[in-house]
Amino acid sequence: MTSRERVKTAFAHKEADQVPVDFGGFSCSNINADAMKKLRRYYGLPDTPVKIKDMSTMVGVVEPDLMEALGCDVQELDPFTDTFGNRNLAWKEWAYLGDAVLIPEECVLKNDDKGGTYIYPCGDGSVEPSGYMPAGGFFFDNLERSPEFDEGRSDPLEQAEDFPVVSDEMLAFHTRKMAVYRKNTRAIQVSPGYFGFGDANNIPGPNLKKPRGIRSISDWYTAPLLYPDYVNAVFEIETERAIESFKKYYNAFGNDIDIVYICGADFGSQRGPLINPELFKTMYAPHYNKVTGWIHGNTEWKVLKHCCGGIFPLLPYIIEAGIDAVNPVQCSAEGMEPQRLKDTYGRDIVFWGGGVNTQKTLPFGTPEEVRKEVLERLAIFSKGGGYVFNTIHNIQANTPVQNIAAMIDAVKEFNGRK
Repeated sequence: MTSRERVKTAFAHKEADQVPVDFGGFSCSNINADAMKKLRRYYGLPDTPVKIKDMSTMVGVVEPDLMEALGCDVQELDPFTDTFGNRNLAWKEWAYLGDAVLIPEECVLKNDDKGGTYIYPCGDGSVEPSGYMPAGGFFFDNLERSPEFDEGRSDPLEQAEDFPVVSDEMLAFHTRKMAVYRKNTRAIQVSPGYFGFGDANNIPGPNLKKPRGIRSISDWYTAPLLYPDYVNAVFEIETERAIESFKKYYNAFGNDIDIVYICGADFGSQRGPLINPELFKTMYAPHYNKVTGWIHGNTEWKVLKHCCGGIFPLLPYIIEAGIDAVNPVQCSAEGMEPQRLKDTYGRDIVFWGGGVNTQKTLPFGTPEEVRKEVLERLAIFSKGGGYVFNTIHNIQANTPVQNIAAMIDAVKEFNGRK
């Protein structure tokens, strides 16, 4: 099978010739630049600076030679902008963890007097910084900058300001990318009409010069209970804009797109759901259904959603909302045992991730412990199809390269048996 056929077979809940693999195929399956640099050296690839596609998490673009070495089956249409609104059009060098990396040319950084670094929204150093990397840090944390929320004086349009209909400039950027990437056999994933729905990475408005609305993460998670009318109005705006974006991309690319990543709002912690399942059903699901209904009614695209944590009680509602695949499958969270997930929902949703624990096993285990866990997860999740292999979220900095290689070798070992 080609990579694209392999991924399509997984979404059809059938077993392919091999388990499809994703590294760098969307924003939550990436590799930190530090780990990527070491991987390139390990595989004997040209020691060129890694391009940072998101300054927030400091993850790099997986170049074609590394994709080949890792056995990747999914290709992302690279993000037009990063978390802080920097356009990924041109590049400049910056020092990160002792190595030169390439960051967006328009990115504005300023050092403090403590060894830390501030980053500014949309490359505008005249406004307040929207992110900060402390001395010895690995990525940029969002900074909350908005005034206190006042429901009586707030407009839902302000809250949705950072989720507009995709611009013609972004569409042209992805048109250029598609002309290159569609020549290979990988499945194409893109996020053309991403809508926030309270994605923690976007709540503070890191890509806005003057964010307004509810921009505190703790305040946002209580907002559906305290300000349901306001939140519902925000969701309606984001939903309408997302569908308009999908229409533009379908008109441009049709079914050359295979997967769309629509939302990264987290509804789980490591100890279980962050919200009551009934709240998800009444507040969130109707909007998801509008989006997935348009996609499934007008395209052949599959819908991917990211949602960390222990979300087992929410999964039936996520499935009913028309989500085709969920990531990162955080098996270390409460209630998320691999066999339980597969036995209960393996016929209804594609599990994208869950391949190895990135909090413990991958960074702190031995290569043999990594191999053992990867083979166990593959044996469980791959049965009957409906699985795309990936780590549980991004591979982090300081992860031993021998462990990452052991993971890749284990996947190839398992796939060689099929």
